[in-house]
Amino acid sequence: MQRYHDPSEDPLSATAHEQERQRIAAATEAFLAKGGQIEQVGHQMQATSPTFVINPTKTPAYSHLYVRPEDEPVRAKPAVKPNTTPAKPEVKAEAPAAEPKPAAPKRTDVVQELRELSIAARLMVQAALGASPGIAARAIGINEKQARQVARDFNIKFKRQR
Repeated sequence: MQRYHDPSEDPLSATAHEQERQRIAAATEAFLAKGGQIEQVGHQMQATSPTFVINPTKTPAYSHLYVRPEDEPVRAKPAVKPNTTPAKPEVKAEAPAAEPKPAAPKRTDVVQELRELSIAARLMVQAALGASPGIAARAIGINEKQARQVARDFNIKFKRQR
């Protein structure tokens, strides 16, 4: 920034603009007198201005999304071999023992799952009514930490958070 104003850098005055117009008009008349022709062309002396378009198929950030399946070779995933070795050598029994039946799901697991679904449903209702997680937890009868965990598990969004 200059300390003092320099009037030589001021924009042109009205008389200077008029002089510039007269100079351009005289140069145009001289050009036409020599036999030149004026052809009006668009922006920056081009018939059309180039449009700026991002091509997602050629942009490195997006090109991987446009790879066709036939262009990409099909490869199977390598099989993972476990790195465990048996502690004792296998002993083959002569007579196979009766195989145990697969255990039925425990009743407590089913009850627990139903209880979680019930809590989640109640939390969804409280969230739809506009309650915060703390208020919803108190209304249901659980603590706020448990309510927040259930909300995360079941993707429940509360309008008001702390």
